[in-house]
Amino acid sequence: MRILHHHALSFTRHGLWTGLWLFWTRLSISLIIALGFGRAAVAVESPPVDTGKVVASLVSSHDSLGKGDVFSVALKTVLDPHWHTYWRNSGDSGEPVHIEWKLPGNITLQGEQIWPLPSRIATGPIINYGFEGAPLFIQDFKYEGAANSGPLTVAADVYYLVCKDVCIPEQASLSLDLSIGETREDVLWAAQIDLAKLGAPQPDSQISSAVTHQDGNVAFTFNGIEPEAELSEAYFYPYKQGLIAHSEPQIGQAGQFEDGRQGLSLSARPEYLWDDNPPQSVKGVLKYSVGGTPVGRILTLQTGPAVKTGLSTQGQSEQKTQPIASGLTLIGAIFGAFIGGLILNLMPCVFPVISIKALSIARSAHEDKAQVKREAWIYTAGVIVTFLALTLILLAVKAGGAQLGWGFQLQSPKVVGFLALLLFGIGLNLFGVFELGSSLQNTGASLTQKSGAAGSFFTGALAVVVATPCTAPFMAGAIGYALAQPALVTILVFTFLAIGFALPFLLIAYVPGLLSRLPKPGPWMVRFKEILAFPMFAAAIWLVWVLSQQSGAAGVLIVLSAMLGLAFAFWAFKGRNTVMRGLGLLAGLGAVILPLGLKSQAVITTPIAQGDQESVKQAWTPELVEKLRAEGQAVFVDFTAAWCVTCKVNERLVLSRSEAKKLFKDTNTAFLIADWTNKNDRIAQELAKYGRSGVPLYLIFPPHRADGANDQNSVKAEVLPQILTQTLLEETINKANGL
Repeated sequence: MRILHHHALSFTRHGLWTGLWLFWTRLSISLIIALGFGRAAVAVESPPVDTGKVVASLVSSHDSLGKGDVFSVALKTVLDPHWHTYWRNSGDSGEPVHIEWKLPGNITLQGEQIWPLPSRIATGPIINYGFEGAPLFIQDFKYEGAANSGPLTVAADVYYLVCKDVCIPEQASLSLDLSIGETREDVLWAAQIDLAKLGAPQPDSQISSAVTHQDGNVAFTFNGIEPEAELSEAYFYPYKQGLIAHSEPQIGQAGQFEDGRQGLSLSARPEYLWDDNPPQSVKGVLKYSVGGTPVGRILTLQTGPAVKTGLSTQGQSEQKTQPIASGLTLIGAIFGAFIGGLILNLMPCVFPVISIKALSIARSAHEDKAQVKREAWIYTAGVIVTFLALTLILLAVKAGGAQLGWGFQLQSPKVVGFLALLLFGIGLNLFGVFELGSSLQNTGASLTQKSGAAGSFFTGALAVVVATPCTAPFMAGAIGYALAQPALVTILVFTFLAIGFALPFLLIAYVPGLLSRLPKPGPWMVRFKEILAFPMFAAAIWLVWVLSQQSGAAGVLIVLSAMLGLAFAFWAFKGRNTVMRGLGLLAGLGAVILPLGLKSQAVITTPIAQGDQESVKQAWTPELVEKLRAEGQAVFVDFTAAWCVTCKVNERLVLSRSEAKKLFKDTNTAFLIADWTNKNDRIAQELAKYGRSGVPLYLIFPPHRADGANDQNSVKAEVLPQILTQTLLEETINKANGL
């Protein structure tokens, strides 16, 4: 006879201990009845099959079925120690357990397969979702046949990938015979299957939730979790792959409401499913603990604004960013912008274009001095107009609520692709692949080489565009101050930055002694012009590398194909054949159109070696900073971007050297990276908090003291200079660690 209906054991929000008590009660009563009536308590189980690392069998909740009965059959898998199989979303690698049921016509499926509650299984840096031990994979069925008929066979072909240090695909064909007649539950397996259902993830209608996607971050927020829940190890398992980076930690914050209910925020790095057609909802399992026992809630999170989580700090979508005062005044910002503009001429990203202007001055230095001065002023006009144009675009976009800063245009793969193509074309021109004149004078690649006003103006414009990957000393504070002020102040500061940038060539034009010392035009200039092509090609290569960080291998293929088309167009136009010119025109149009297909993709942070260990540069979030500080670690944060030349110089000369790696390891200082290669509003807001509008920015946070004495300064950090040295890094980190 049936003692308890299996639905009575469904795991409610407060029914854990009640459910366990019912399970043991049910099992005890079943055994007593079986013994009392003399009925053999023989469990219904298919012959087990040892597939190598797993012993598999089918088990049933019923020995005998009556018409209309709903019953359960489970795939029972007993794994060898330390081997695992995979959940419906296997994580970074692996394949889910697959069951193909073979049923007679009078048995039908009821609902979806019931999966056990998954766990995170680490294999090196890879995180998988799966199971060890002896998990049950349960499926409900309904018998709709006659009350009295012969026995029925339920069969299944099963497949699973079982892994430890290596992975082995295994499979089995299993079958189970069930009697037809009176309803009779199995004494052993009915209780065990119900217990497995009790521990499996359960739907929960009392938790409200949402998923919010911002550039570089996915936030899962939950409201209405029971007061007794333990959320310190909470984790959200999405059903689909491609939503989050499984190998990176989910950073969480828990809050509480007045009625005792809890809220939770979990942040993760997004994956490719957010790129083109973002999902309207995300279904998955929220896992946490109640009374030390793991539980799972099946939830469907709608894409949209975050739900309230009861946090004192509600996360980036609900808090106002308060800039940390820098003490900079308007006069100080103007002076810093002017000096920074002067120094910007010496930065490596500007050299390829500045060298073109130097060649132009060398050509005309011994000719009409008025012409030299006129072209210097026009170059200055090109610099100032371009600076102001970028400033106005920046102000307009920020007024619409976007978070942008210095170098914002290089966060667009399309701009990077076009700029790489342009510098490649200029290099071909300097190399003599095509000459000025004819219709090619109207191409962007030749504008900077035209004599007179047009060449000078567009040389100045291009110099500004390629200068934005660099941030010179004194510039960062000035730009950060400017973008936090009213529009007129912003324009004023950027104007002085432009004047400082243009001033060196303007001075050269007005200093006769400098012009007279330049060598006179001659054959040397042809060779010098060809030599200048190589910095252009080097700059184009660097931009292609930047594009590889933004758009991956597909982006590199697109821009290299565009360069091929541009080179073919120049070659085809050298002849007089109309067909070749037509082909050249098509190739040129294709070269211009191709970069329009470039798109951003998530940037993956790679590990770096530190001494004899491997230390991962973790992705920055404010929550992770506070978590690490609370655990007693100092935290170094590197705000960087692939297109930031100053950042890469600091990385190459200081941060990636063995001395720096040893310093981080010996002082137990965490290294976090805030990668601004692609647009990221949260990073932009953090930059603004420290009075900056561009990268690099280097912060060092001390660990929280055990007595909590420095917690009131938890948002503050020491800001390091933009040009790093090993000595400076050692002094700052040792100070933060109290050494």
